[in-house]
Formats: sequence, C-alpha cells, structure tokens
Amino acid sequence: MGDNRIAVVVADDDPAVREALADLIDSHPDLELVGLAINHEQAVRAAVDHRPQVVIMDVHMPRGDAPGSVRAIRDQVPEARVVALSAHGERETVLNMLAVGASGYLVKGTPAEEILEAIIRAARDQFSMSAELLADCAEPLRRAERASWRFEDLVGNRLEDSYLELLGHAPCGVLVVGPRGRIEYANAHVRQMFGYGSAELRDKRLRDLVPERYRTASEQLIGRVFTTPSAMSGRRRDGSEFPAQFSGGHLQGRQPRGVVFIADLSQLRAAESRFRQLIESSPDAMLIVDTGGRIQAANHRTEALFGYDRDHLIGRAVEALLPDQPLTVSLREWDDSLEEPVGHSMELVGRRSDAKQFPADVSISPLRTEEGLLTVLTIRDITEVQRAQFVLERSLELLEVTDRDRQALLSHLVHAQEAERGRIAADIHDDTIQVITAASLRLQQLRRRLRDPDEQRVMDKLDETLKLSLSRLRQLIFDLRPSSLEHGCLAGALRGLLEQIRTETGVTYRLEDRLTAHPPAETMALIYRTAQEALVNVRKHAHAKTVHVQLLGLDDGCLVRIVDDGEGYNPLEVESRPGHLGLSLIQERAQIAGGWCRIESEPGSGTTVEFWVPLGTPPDAP
Repeated sequence: MGDNRIAVVVADDDPAVREALADLIDSHPDLELVGLAINHEQAVRAAVDHRPQVVIMDVHMPRGDAPGSVRAIRDQVPEARVVALSAHGERETVLNMLAVGASGYLVKGTPAEEILEAIIRAARDQFSMSAELLADCAEPLRRAERASWRFEDLVGNRLEDSYLELLGHAPCGVLVVGPRGRIEYANAHVRQMFGYGSAELRDKRLRDLVPERYRTASEQLIGRVFTTPSAMSGRRRDGSEFPAQFSGGHLQGRQPRGVVFIADLSQLRAAESRFRQLIESSPDAMLIVDTGGRIQAANHRTEALFGYDRDHLIGRAVEALLPDQPLTVSLREWDDSLEEPVGHSMELVGRRSDAKQFPADVSISPLRTEEGLLTVLTIRDITEVQRAQFVLERSLELLEVTDRDRQALLSHLVHAQEAERGRIAADIHDDTIQVITAASLRLQQLRRRLRDPDEQRVMDKLDETLKLSLSRLRQLIFDLRPSSLEHGCLAGALRGLLEQIRTETGVTYRLEDRLTAHPPAETMALIYRTAQEALVNVRKHAHAKTVHVQLLGLDDGCLVRIVDDGEGYNPLEVESRPGHLGLSLIQERAQIAGGWCRIESEPGSGTTVEFWVPLGTPPDAP
C-alpha cells in the first residue's frame, strides 16, 4: 500500500453495487481498495483486519445493524471513519447514524465524484451529507432554537413577579421571607388570619407569629426546597392562638427567598362533624379502619348489612366482615407512605353474622388525619348486580362473536395488504435500485473516458434519466411503506404524503393532529390508506390550491376530515361512471372497519371527505 494513498473498505450486500464501488475506488489515484464485505459482521472484521482510513458502508445489510457496526468499528479501529450509503433517506435513520459517529451519509444515486469526495473528506476527518438530507435533518434544530429563544424572552426577567402574583391568589396564607429571615410579602389570607396590616407584618419574623413553644420549628421551615406540612399553632395580634398547618418551600427568583404556606384549622371540628353526618347518611355500609386493620367507626347501614351492632364492631379486625382476602395487604401499603395514596375498588366476599356470604364491591379511600392515616371502606352488596350482569353478558355473546369475526377479517385483510406492499418495496430496494445504482456508477466511469462533447452530452442525459428513475423508485418505496407509519406515527406518514403532493402539484396543505389515542397498527394502516385514496383524488382531479386535513378523536374512534378548494363535482354522476373506484374504496374501507364515510361536493365548491373508524384493538390476524 502506498504511503500517501487512502485505504478504503467497501461493504454492500448487492454484488453489482459492491463491484461498481470497488472499480470506482481503484480508478482514483489517491485511493486504494483494501477489503470488501457483504454484511455488517464482515464489515467490522474487514475494518479490524485491514485497519483502513475509511469504510463506505450500506446501511441495510444482513447479520447486524448499521449503528452497531459503526460503534464496533469506532471502538476497535479509532482511526477509521465510516461513510453511510443507502437507498433510504429517512430523518430517523440519518440521525441515528450520525449519533453513533458516522462521518457522512449519502443516498444511492449520488454522483460518483461526490462519493469520491466524501471518502477523501472523511479521511481528513471532515463531514459529508447529501444536500436534501442536510436540509431535512436541520429543520427540527431550527424550530427548537426558535422555540428556546421565544421562551427565554418571555419568562426571563418577569419570572419572579409572576410567582408573587400567583401566590397572591393562593387559597391559603402565604408569606415570603427574605434572605435575613424578615417577612417581605404577606397575602390577604395571612393578614386576615393574624389580624395585622401589610405594613405591620413587614420586617417581622415567622417566629413572631407563633407561640414560644413553636419558634424553633418555625425557623426550620424557611429556605427549604420542600417541607411536609407541620401542625402548630398561630398567634394572632391580640395574643389568641388558633390551630394551623405550616409548610415551607423555596421561591425561585433573582435572590434566594423562602415561602411559607399557612392553613387555618379552626374549622376542622366543624368539618369533622359534617363528615360524621355524611357517613351516617350514606346508603352504603361505611367503615373507618386504621392501618392495623382495626375498625374505628361504622355507620348504621353497616349494622343492617352485616347484622352486627356497631359497638360490637369497634376495635375488631376488619377480617371479621371480609374474611380470607387481600384487604389488609392493601391497607398496609399506605402506611408511612411518602406519596399521597390514591383510592381504588375491589370485589370481595362479605360475611354476615349468620355466616352467610355475599359478593361485595368495596371502595377503599385514604383519609389523612392528625392521628395518622386512616382508611374509609364503602361496602355494597352486589348480588343483584352480578345476576343482572350475567344475563347481560349472555345476551351480548352473539354480538361479540359477530364483532370479533368482522375485526378478524379486517385485521387479516389489512395485514395481507401491508405485507404485500412491504414485500414489493423490499424487492424494489434489494433488486431494482441496486441494479440502477450500479449502472449509474458504471455510466459515470465511462463518461470520464469520453472526450467527444456530443458523446458526453448523451451520457449526461442518460445519467439524468437514471437519477430520475432512482428518485421515482424511492418515492414508490415511500408510497408502499411510509417509514413514519412503520414507526407508529400516523400524522407523520400523512405529512409526508401531503409534502409529496405539494412538491408535485404546488397544492399547499394544512394538517391538524388532534388525535390523542394511539390506534392499533392495523387500524392505523387502514386510516392511512383510506386518506391516501382521497388525497390521490385531490391530486388527480380536484385542481385545488389548498387542502386541509384533520385527525380528530370522536366517540372512541378517529374522524378524518379532508377538505379541498378544488373544482368539485356531482357525486351521483361521477360514482355511476365506470372506472371511478376511488370513492367506493374509501367507503368500503371505512364500513368494513365498523365505521362510516361521508362525501360532500358540488361543482365549483370544492370537496369534503369525512370518514370515521373505531379505535378498538382488533384481534390478531389469522
């Protein structure tokens, strides 16, 4: 190997492309081909064995994946640089390759001179990328930069004032304490709670608002990032005390300041009385249980349901009423928990005083008190409910079977169609694109040997024709198998389709994605193909200037609305003509999915296509 020549390894699973790249490298005086590989595993091995300066590698090869191969090459041969070459140019694939250290990314069909230049630049540790890929990958960064700038401009110097304004509307008392422990701000609740005016509170300390016995505890609240609420007493201006709950925090701003939240608990006893009345008036049995599973209180409905006197129940374990079940385990999960517990329901079996059992719906709700965490159990006899549910389930059985059959048919049809499209796209990528790429490389090598200007012009036209073929084939692969749809992004797939229509026809578009649910794969494919059929009609027949596409969540389903400002037509007249199958396909796809379709149009008024399909998860395809 010459001292000044760049050593190159070529990795491509297509023989024609691999040999064309090898001949191209051999024809350059500054490059030397030192190895060939037909899969990812061989690419890594060739890089380790020959230690080249550059590896030019096809992204989609068997026995491994491209990001993993780049990592392995960079780890074992640090001086080697990798240039990716692929028939695909999806943003996700490009960014993944660049993230693991690729020094370039070229689309197959790139002129031979650019491929050679990318190899030479990679050896100099310089980056190369096809222009259209660079523009596509840079757009999210530009949007993020603009969003960040707007955010900083909006909240920069006004953040502290916004916090104070927000605290002023808090439903409890709020104090802001400065760095030296002096009160700088008190909202209206604090002034009413303690009987001071704003000027009187300024420069006081928090310890001046509590009795002597709580002064140390009050000082510990100031300046903390967060403290759990503490039960103490507040001292009013006239010297009287009242029960209160204090908690502290930290206020963001230009200088460190503490914030103290104060809640007056004077009304707690009245609230407790109302709570007891609520329990007694409940139509269901209600129990209050401590964390040890002991009954602390019971209402009169509990006596009627279980046949026990409530005095007999106080202090007994709740297992006496709900035996041999995981209730106490659920209660203990809340004990000493730092997080706020959330209630839930369980279906258990209750046992009356005469030992008879019944199905019970038990709602379990946490209740924090000064004495600790308690649990409120609401118990309802659901014997009649279960009996009615059994009858209803049997009545719906036939409808469920019919719906499963329909969903299975839909899933099978969509699965078969998408599988066939994927097979055709793979065949185009693995065969046709590879052959045309190899032919383009051969043609460019031949052109460099020609000296006659007329012959060179003929070769240039032939090269442009091959490039156009590659472009159309890549577009066909996208139409057959959109990458965004494979990644579960319905809006992204539709945006790619609309962008293609805009490029081809100049029709501008607006896409609104207000669909919050994530459709199953078969349903997503059906929605995309149905919308694609409608948009093809817009491209071919509407002569529109704009098209508006909406994805909306409606009644546990997806509503798609496509509105164009084109020439419009008479639906009854057009649908009766032979050869106009697009509208029928849109309606049939929606109906077989259990949905509906509506098409409105008239000459000179544009066209509106709406279809709705349910988003229930279909069964697995047979």
